[in-house]
Amino acid sequence: MAESSPGQDHPSPGPDQPSPGQWQPPGTAYGQPPIPAYGQPPIPAYGQPPSDAGYGPTDAGWTGPAGHVSPSHWQHAPPPQPSPQPQPPRAKTPWLLLALLSLLLGVGGGALGGTLVDRDVSVTRPTPTVPTSPTPDVPTMTATISRGGGSPVVQVAARVLPSVVSIDVQGSSLGGVTGSGFVYDNAGHIVTNNHVIDPAVDGGEIEVSLPNGREVPATIVGRSASYDVAVLAVDESVRLTPAALGTSEDVLVGQNVVAIGSPLGLNATVTAGIISATQRPVIAGGKGETSYINALQTDAAINPGNSGGPLVDVNGTVIGVNSAIATVGGGRSQKESGNIGVGFSIPIDQVKTTVEQIIETGHAEYPIIGAKVSIARGTDGAVVNEVTADSPAEQAGIEEGDLITEVNGEEVVNGVALIVMIRSFEPGETITLSVERDGEAPSSVDVVLGTQIG
Repeated sequence: MAESSPGQDHPSPGPDQPSPGQWQPPGTAYGQPPIPAYGQPPIPAYGQPPSDAGYGPTDAGWTGPAGHVSPSHWQHAPPPQPSPQPQPPRAKTPWLLLALLSLLLGVGGGALGGTLVDRDVSVTRPTPTVPTSPTPDVPTMTATISRGGGSPVVQVAARVLPSVVSIDVQGSSLGGVTGSGFVYDNAGHIVTNNHVIDPAVDGGEIEVSLPNGREVPATIVGRSASYDVAVLAVDESVRLTPAALGTSEDVLVGQNVVAIGSPLGLNATVTAGIISATQRPVIAGGKGETSYINALQTDAAINPGNSGGPLVDVNGTVIGVNSAIATVGGGRSQKESGNIGVGFSIPIDQVKTTVEQIIETGHAEYPIIGAKVSIARGTDGAVVNEVTADSPAEQAGIEEGDLITEVNGEEVVNGVALIVMIRSFEPGETITLSVERDGEAPSSVDVVLGTQIG
């Protein structure tokens, strides 16, 4: 079946229909009278007598189908009136004006829309409302974003870098090492790791490179091998910027952190990551001295030379001191391969306690129970290998072979965990241990912590 062309679906012209060639005004239907021009008498509908009364609109206005007047609304013409003066067609002018006005509004609306979009993207992104400022400082904002990349690390680095130093240590016999540190106060004290300054303990030189590039000599105020913390001092006349100290008590797994230091001797290096774990028992240290750290674990890149540098939060406050990194097994070359995304920092709450002790007395104290425990892995608790005479452990009734499974209700998985947990307290505090003996049900034992310097 062939497709029909327009107009083929209309019936053939009849007595009440115009012929196909007859002009039909727009808006009128077949079988309806055309709409007359303004000021002309109406054209009667097909099959209706023409009005001999002339043109006269009804009070009710036009009704019925388009262009058709209901017979009931025919009206007699009013008294003759002067012929109306020729007037320009009114229908065209409003539409022309409306078209022009719409065009102008469209262009203006587009420009306004563009302005609003520009403001929303460049200026008001942080807020849900459009600012009232007619001339937003787009170039300034664009420059800031392009320079900083929108990263909070930019502001953190700007705030903390003036407080971070590089430490060069030359030992009398062990050779030289490079580490990091940060300014603790306005009195010229600088915090670093004990293992960084270790080569100079028995004689040597320590030199601190300041953020402005100046190099000044430093002396050891005191150190703690147990916590792997050391305090240096430079001349008080040296102008320093202390770092802002935060707290490690409320650090959360997953929060963003920044590590700053001198890895491989590259001063003022900034790396970023997250907190991977908290309260991670770690054994660290050097020169045969072992440090037990209840560490913050991070994936921020930490390499040799980062030791002693700060780990900071997004506010630029120090929450830890970078101290150790995990290494893969194997030979010496493998163990010095550098960062593998597992680094450890000493919580700042512990660092502050130790540093204050060192500044006041020249040494640090840590709590003990007076018992040696196995540090083997895979045990469900800490096995007591030896109890020191007249120690807090002996006074509490702890014996060799006992299994310590809890400290103040927190589970102890092995001997390292027990040591780290005990060192999170202060000497003189009382803790409660859960102790199992000969397979019997565990019993609670109160122990008053003793004191040891180191």
